[in-house]
Amino acid sequence: MEGLTGEQRLAFQEAFSLFDKNGDGCITMEELAAVTRSLGLDPSDQELNDMMSEVDTDGNGIIDFQEFQSLIARKMK
Repeated sequence: MEGLTGEQRLAFQEAFSLFDKNGDGCITMEELAAVTRSLGLDPSDQELNDMMSEVDTDGNGIIDFQEFQSLIARKMK
């Protein structure tokens, strides 16, 4: 992704790994729910669906690293 330093890319990869519990390179709805709940949040199913829809740009039901990185980069602007 353009405009990111190597340090930022590494930080994004580490954050992604926290969500990707099984290490398959994708974040599922279940993994997203587990991480948000571990942070003390209790999102409803609708809120989880909304989060997933915002990030899952190709609509395949999972968040890959590219989608995750794009979301974080947008939030940093």
